[in-house]
Amino acid sequence: MEWQAMRTYDIGRTRALFDRLAANGTRVVPTLTVHHSLERTDQLPTNSPEFIYLPRWMTDYWPTIWSSLTAGRTARDTARIHRIYEHRLHLVAELHRAGVQLLAGTDTGTGYAVPGFSLHHELELLAEAGLPTRDVLHAATTAPARMLGLPTDRADLLVLDADPRTDIRHTQRIDSVLVAGRYLDRAERLRLLADVARAAAASEPPATGIAAPHICAH
Repeated sequence: MEWQAMRTYDIGRTRALFDRLAANGTRVVPTLTVHHSLERTDQLPTNSPEFIYLPRWMTDYWPTIWSSLTAGRTARDTARIHRIYEHRLHLVAELHRAGVQLLAGTDTGTGYAVPGFSLHHELELLAEAGLPTRDVLHAATTAPARMLGLPTDRADLLVLDADPRTDIRHTQRIDSVLVAGRYLDRAERLRLLADVARAAAASEPPATGIAAPHICAH
C-alpha cells in the first residue's frame, strides 16, 4: 500500500495538506528511527555498545523478531522498501519546508532503539532528511517543551565537548548534564551509566516469555 502511495504521490495535494497542518499548528513526529530499522535492515547494528544498557535477553531476541517481521521479502520487495524509506525522508523535508513543526521522537520498547541513545540517532536521520542543524536541535528541545507547555523560565542543560552545529553527531559527545537543578559531571554521569549497565546485565527474562516489541502503524 505504501508503494502505491509513493507511486501516486501528488505534489499539489501534498503541499495543500502540509500547508493546512502548518496553519493548524499540528506537530508531526516522524519517528524515522523506527522506519530506518524496519526498512533499512541492511544497516541494522549487530553489536552496538549501547546494547549493554538493556538486558541481554532482550537484545539477543531482536534479530528473531526482525526476521519474523521482514520474512518473505524478495529482492524486489527490498528494493521497493528502500525507495519508500528515501521517499519518507523526502516527505519529512517537505513538511519542514511547509512550516510544519517537527518533533524528535523514536517510540519506546522498539527493537534496535535504546532509550535515550535512540534520540541522538533520530537527530542524525532528521539531518539526513535535509533539516538545518538548528531546526534539528529545536525538534528535540524547544519545540517539544512548547508543545507540552513546560515553563520557559527554567531548563535542563547539556554540556558538550564539540559543537553540534558543525556535526549533529556531536550531541553524543556529552561532558556533563544539569537536570532538575542537579549537576552531573562526567564522572557522575559515567557512574550512573555503569549502574544501568550492571542492572541490565543482572536482569532475568520474564517468566512468561518475551513479548514482541511495540510497533506502531505510521
